[in-house]
Amino acid sequence: MRRMMISLAILSALTDAAMAQRPSSTLAFEAASVKPSITNSSGWSLSYTTDSLHATNAPLSALIQSAYGVRPDRLVGGPNWVRTTRFDVNAKAGQALPREQLRRMAQRLLEDRFGLVLTKEQREQEAYVMRLARADGRLGPDVRRTADDCLGAVARGGVPTIQGVGPPLQSSTGARPTFSGRCATIASVAEGLSRNLGIEVVDQTGLEGRWDYVIAYAPLTVDVPAGPAQASLPSVFAAVEEQLGLKLERDPHGSAEYVIIAKAHAPTED
Repeated sequence: MRRMMISLAILSALTDAAMAQRPSSTLAFEAASVKPSITNSSGWSLSYTTDSLHATNAPLSALIQSAYGVRPDRLVGGPNWVRTTRFDVNAKAGQALPREQLRRMAQRLLEDRFGLVLTKEQREQEAYVMRLARADGRLGPDVRRTADDCLGAVARGGVPTIQGVGPPLQSSTGARPTFSGRCATIASVAEGLSRNLGIEVVDQTGLEGRWDYVIAYAPLTVDVPAGPAQASLPSVFAAVEEQLGLKLERDPHGSAEYVIIAKAHAPTED
């Protein structure tokens, strides 16, 4: 779980999903193959290179989550097979491109091959807002602003990358971090908390730019084993305030955006 949370933070730093914007008709892979998977495994993989998308044994739901930047718990609807039937996807562009452009090309691919149609809906639910904890705006010991150029364009087509990634970030508590991020937005901190809590957390700190952060708090459920160092950690609410200098407050009018699979069919042949 910790490795997944760190990966998600990096992904958030690299790109902001554009669910509301339909892919341009000019954005398409030069070659693409979508085939039913013959892999006899419950696991799946999905990755982007500088000019391609590769997925092995992946359900359509996972392809949608990656292409549109949708959280698994916020993707609903559609026939059962979109979460159970597996596919191998290999798609290649004619040149190296930024990750966000490749993701929009993946959106176009899913629309063309699966007849995918998505809609969005706001639903009322329990939520928290994240604000500055101190009137003077002073932050905690485990969050610091990064250099302005920490997220830059590099060679091979200007593909975004995080510059100067160093050793793992250390928590001021001395315990193993629950999750962390480099060159990330504060909104991605809220996103990470939301995923861990299973409750919507909305960033209202007003903090812009990119940040390195680390947060460590006690396990949220008794099902997660904890060593002595983890068991002595503060609650998530105390950790956010003590370590980050932020605070979580319940929003009585909370809501969250859900993505609904309105249409999808078996993929057309290559």
